[in-house]
Amino acid sequence: MIKLENISKRFDDNPVLKGIDMRVNKSEVVVIMGPSGSGKSTLLRCITFLEEPNAGVVSLGGNKVEASHEKRKTDIRLLRQNTGFVFQQFNLFPHKTALENVMEGPIVIKKMDRHKAKELAVSLLDKVGLANRMDHYPAQLSGGQQQRVAITRALSMEPKVMLYDEPTSALDPELVREVLQVMKDLAKEGMTMVVVTHEVAFARDVADRVIFMDDGVIVEEGSPQEIFFNPKEERTKHFLQDVSEEV
Repeated sequence: MIKLENISKRFDDNPVLKGIDMRVNKSEVVVIMGPSGSGKSTLLRCITFLEEPNAGVVSLGGNKVEASHEKRKTDIRLLRQNTGFVFQQFNLFPHKTALENVMEGPIVIKKMDRHKAKELAVSLLDKVGLANRMDHYPAQLSGGQQQRVAITRALSMEPKVMLYDEPTSALDPELVREVLQVMKDLAKEGMTMVVVTHEVAFARDVADRVIFMDDGVIVEEGSPQEIFFNPKEERTKHFLQDVSEEV
C-alpha cells in the first residue's frame, strides 16, 4: 500500500532523514517509535509531501511521486486524497460543529452532495461514540472528543491509509484510552495505519510491525514481540529501558 524508497530530508545543513526505505502492506498497522528528534514525524509528513523530501520516491497504491523530479500538483493531490492524517493538535474549525467539521472535506474537496455528506458524517460520528455531540462546537468538547472528531474528519475522505502523528500526546492521561480505542477498532476493520506514538501498550497490542528510528535511520524493525522483548540493537535496548515501566 505504501512504499518509500531512499527518502532523505534535511533542514539547512541538518540531515533529518537519511535514505529511508519502508513498506506498509494493505491492512497492516505499523507503529514508528523512537526518541525525540529521530525523524519520526518528518517521515510521516514526507509520505504526503507536507514536508517535501529532498530525495526519494513515495508510492501509495498506484500513485507515485518522485522528490527529485518536478512534481505535478495533481500527483500530490491524489496522494493526499488517499491518506487521512491525524495530528497532535486537533485543528478543528472552531466556528463549526462536530458534524460540520466532518462534512467539510467531502463537500468541498470531493464535491459530495450535502445530504450524502451529512449521512456519512452522522454515521462516522456515531461509530466513534459521538452521536450525542454532533451539534457541539470544539470548545464544548473534551480533548479526547475533539481528537475523535479529527479522526472522523479524516475518515470522511474515505482514505486508503490513515497516518497518525502522536495523536494522544496533547491529551490528559484519562482521555488517551478513548482515542486509542477508536484506533484499535479501525485496525480490527482492516484499515492500513502508520502510527507515530510513544504508547507502548498500544503498539504491543495492535501493531503488526514496530519500527524503531533513531538519528534519521531505521535502526530495527520487527513484530512487537521481537522489538519489545528481544531487541537486537543496542540503541533499541537503551530506548526501551527508558520506557520499560510501560511494557
